[in-house]
Amino acid sequence: MNLLSKLLLVSGVVLFAGSSVNAKELVVWEDLNKDNGIAKAVEDFQKEYNCTIRVKNSDYVSHVNEYEKMLNSGTKDLPDILMLPADRLGSSAQKGLIQPLRFMSADSSLYLDKSIDAFTYNGQIYACPRSVETMVVFYNQDLLKYPLETMDDYYNFSAAQKIEGKWGVIGKWDFMYFIYGFIRGNGGYVFGKDGAGNYNPHDIGLNNAGAVKGLEYLNKFVQNVVPVSVLGPDGFGHINSLFTSGKAAAVITGPWEFNGYAKSGINYGVAPLPKLPNGNYMCPFLGFRGYVVSKSCKDRDLAEKFLRFINQEKYALNRYEQIQELPPLISVIKNPLIENDDFANAIAVQSLNAEPMPSIPEMGNVWGPMDKAIGKVLSKKATAKEALEEAVLEIKSAIEQ
Repeated sequence: MNLLSKLLLVSGVVLFAGSSVNAKELVVWEDLNKDNGIAKAVEDFQKEYNCTIRVKNSDYVSHVNEYEKMLNSGTKDLPDILMLPADRLGSSAQKGLIQPLRFMSADSSLYLDKSIDAFTYNGQIYACPRSVETMVVFYNQDLLKYPLETMDDYYNFSAAQKIEGKWGVIGKWDFMYFIYGFIRGNGGYVFGKDGAGNYNPHDIGLNNAGAVKGLEYLNKFVQNVVPVSVLGPDGFGHINSLFTSGKAAAVITGPWEFNGYAKSGINYGVAPLPKLPNGNYMCPFLGFRGYVVSKSCKDRDLAEKFLRFINQEKYALNRYEQIQELPPLISVIKNPLIENDDFANAIAVQSLNAEPMPSIPEMGNVWGPMDKAIGKVLSKKATAKEALEEAVLEIKSAIEQ
């Protein structure tokens, strides 16, 4: 009996009811090119439950939007299970697009507390945590033997690299998600919290002195030591090309790039983010991806059994080995295979200096105005203070509608 089974039995919960389910089908939307992460679990579940699991690959960020469009258009082949990022949880639950997971109250102690908080809305848990993600530094050890301690060190290194026709540290720094470490580390914040610890959408700290200072410091990098090619819609491809070809020494990005970098053959290391000039560590978003059961799910009981099944320790470990996305299961994180993994360790350590992404519905109003503000600053169309003041006014207006 594995650890998960023992814990469930102690709590008075039976893990599975047996193989009495008649032949049925579930449609599961998995992230793009990540179906191999659950292939073994799917195979075993189908045998045990005499059912068919149809897995469709697509970009998980758009799952909820696509599902809502299909639901409204009357499309019949709807998903029973899909994925979403934690910041979409609140709005999805509020719209009634997803259903609370009845088993997660009993299973919540198996997961990192922050992951449960991220997927809780109005006291109910709506998602089964799949993976934890935050920004880390990938560095080419042939160009930079050890990670640097401060962002000032990276700036000076980058300036020296530029003189030699190369690049130092780069990142997708025209998007709010990727630059939040600069803002939060300097004292900016998205939403404050009330006395009960709940987010207050009317307390926005994205235009305070710390946020302005953080954006100004970021802009120093972009204007002086970062290639223009990494900005704009094609920037992701250029970032990966520069890093994997050895033309950039380091990149600040997330764990979703691990597979590509591993396959590129470069000699790289992974490290937590460095300190800012004020002595604080950069504090990026702590994000979670989760599986949810859709409103239109044909068999809620079978869908919940499936989610429980694939998140057993052995399958979660297999998923990490296949796609290198760290499951926020406590037993997995403490497993020797993970504890001795440099990449997983970097994610775990950085998680201590990362802020959970707000999952309230109002978070959806933040991204557009902030991305626009960042773009104005980087293109020299506005100062950081001007752009952030305008962004916060736009966010507040959208929230108050």
